[in-house]
This record gives sequence, C-alpha cells and structure tokens, in this order.
Amino acid sequence: MALTKYQDIKKLDDKELDDLILKLKKELLFLRIQKVNFSSLQPHLFRHTKHQLAQLLTWKREKLNNSNNLRKIRKNKV
Repeated sequence: MALTKYQDIKKLDDKELDDLILKLKKELLFLRIQKVNFSSLQPHLFRHTKHQLAQLLTWKREKLNNSNNLRKIRKNKV
C-alpha cells in the first residue's frame, strides 16, 4: 500500500474531504483497539493512516485560510 499523493487530495470537494477525515479517524480508533487486544495487527497501517489524515487536515486548513483571506480582501476593496 503506497502513501497517498497530495495532488490527489486537492481534487476532493468539501463533503468528500470531511467524510474521508471521519473515516480515517474511525480507522485509527479500530487500529488502536486491535493493538490493545493483540489481534492480527499490521503496524504499517498506522503510518499510512496517520499520513493520509495529516494530508487531509492540512488541505482542509489551507482551503479555510484561503477562503478567509479572500473574504478579508473583498471587504477591504468594497
């Protein structure tokens, strides 16, 4: 399983972004539960999941900052 590319994440809309963030947070929770219960655990999944979650949250924050900056610029022009 390869790590996801940031360019692929930039193509997502807001709804898909929020859904994926929620899905990955749940997946991390289940991985932690598996680790505690000594179930069959694949440790690389922690890294991949955390990496993808960090990318999604970063992109969401960038989009939010860009939209806030645009609002400020528009208010100053008018």
